[in-house]
Amino acid sequence: MSQIISLFAWIILFIVIAFVGFADAVYLTASHYIGALPTCTIIEGCDEVALSEYSTIGPVPVALFGVLFYTAMLVAGVVWLDVRKSILFRYLPYLTVPAFLFSMWLVYVMFFVIDAICVYCLVSAGSTTLLMLLSLYLRMRLTETS
Repeated sequence: MSQIISLFAWIILFIVIAFVGFADAVYLTASHYIGALPTCTIIEGCDEVALSEYSTIGPVPVALFGVLFYTAMLVAGVVWLDVRKSILFRYLPYLTVPAFLFSMWLVYVMFFVIDAICVYCLVSAGSTTLLMLLSLYLRMRLTETS
């Protein structure tokens, strides 16, 4: 019983982190489409990153891909709470690992190419990293109990 409660807590943590990433990505996507620059109060540089050529892939803002990724993570977490099928987390690393690698590339670009720091981008990178680690952990835990 305590193992199920513990697993439940890990899934809730997964959902909370996915929601933080989702909110961050929605803010950046909305800022892009309304033509506003993200407000940077802690660290200067959000505007440089948001206006860089790396902030879009063609006409699509990179943040919109984040919205789609975090939505998929939220859905996976909520569906697991509903149906308790471990298969959801068996395949989740196939999404989270590439997302993590792409996120790390964007962090590299932010620090070493653009030479500016965007706190929203760091929140997204942190969320993606945690989701990847949790997806790997949950995959291991759920395949053990299956």
